[in-house]
Amino acid sequence: MPQPKFKKLCIRCKKYYLPDKSKYSAHGYCTSCRFVYGRCKFLTEFGYQCQNKSEAAGFCMEHFLNMPIKELIKKVK
Repeated sequence: MPQPKFKKLCIRCKKYYLPDKSKYSAHGYCTSCRFVYGRCKFLTEFGYQCQNKSEAAGFCMEHFLNMPIKELIKKVK
């Protein structure tokens, strides 16, 4: 598939980037601004990162306790 010929402006850092087909780029974030360190790594159904602080293995306690072990091991690797 050919690369798009246009660039988008990142919401957070205000730099232009080539969009890919991920949910984050659809919401206007570049690859360097997608994840905020210190917050839960769980992605909501809208593609945004969970707002809670990370406590166990990069996830908040709510998501850490509710996730299946197999899925959690895949995400940690």
